[in-house]
Amino acid sequence: MKAFVLAAGKGTRLRPFTDDIPKPLVPVLNRPVMARVLDLCRTHGFDEVVANLHYKGEKISRHFEDGSQYGVRLDYSWEKELMGTAGGVRRQAEFLGDGTFLVISGDVVTDLDITRLVHFHKAHGAIATMAVKEVGDPSRFGIVVTDAAGQIQSFQEKPAAGTERSNLANTGIYVFEPEVFDWIPEGQFYDFGKDLFPALVEKGAPVFAMGTGDYWSDVGTLGQYLYTHWDLLCHPHLKQRIGKGTVIEPGAILSSHALIGENCHIERGAVVMGYSCIGDGCVVRSGATVFDSIVWAAEQISLTVADELVRSIYGDDKQVALGVPTL
Repeated sequence: MKAFVLAAGKGTRLRPFTDDIPKPLVPVLNRPVMARVLDLCRTHGFDEVVANLHYKGEKISRHFEDGSQYGVRLDYSWEKELMGTAGGVRRQAEFLGDGTFLVISGDVVTDLDITRLVHFHKAHGAIATMAVKEVGDPSRFGIVVTDAAGQIQSFQEKPAAGTERSNLANTGIYVFEPEVFDWIPEGQFYDFGKDLFPALVEKGAPVFAMGTGDYWSDVGTLGQYLYTHWDLLCHPHLKQRIGKGTVIEPGAILSSHALIGENCHIERGAVVMGYSCIGDGCVVRSGATVFDSIVWAAEQISLTVADELVRSIYGDDKQVALGVPTL
């Protein structure tokens, strides 16, 4: 089956880190976030993938190449100008138009059961189906209102507290039938959330939402990026906490919740505590403290921590201290 990965955006809310690398290459637990998306696609049988590229797209294509290392066949759709989420997909109608297909963001962290989503989609005879998730604060999300059968009735974009008609958030993960291309104008900017879905619902087209309890996090802000690491680092399924080739000197203090990448050096007297993640090739000097923080070197060979990092992101010599992050 075929999938389209949205990877063209500028990731401005993750600046300054996305000044140098595109958001799909920002590491989550020491792997580019888009690598996790490709793994998910392969796991559920979506082994033919196209990703749209625009902002620093050459870095994405250089890293993922033809996708073979992830068990997929990966091609690219270059956009000289951004075409919007739906407009970008419309450019690949010839590739995607021979059967049911998936659209997923290249910057989402999730273990969504996509096979179940496809089954739900087909069972309901939908032209479009989105995965939705209950959230505690609807004001942060695009909210979906459905009837008892799951057919979408309306939308609210980040409703003010107390005005929400639902707590179901659009995850940005969709399954479509090829007929959807009849609804997307060719050669112009067009968005799924603002344009396509409202048009489909207004005309009474079979558009459905499937609720999920699976993990889902859009790492679109610095606060959410840090919180996502804390979430993942507390999961007991994360067994291997120390990477190959890493040296932990006697006298270093290391939290059982921390993750240390490959070929790192944690010196005697260094402290890595809480839900911290140290990227491949990084060095934590004696006397340095890392607490509930993320350290990585995506564009460099290595990165050294010599001082104190508390609830911070430190990547490629750029540092942002968040304290208690605001999502």
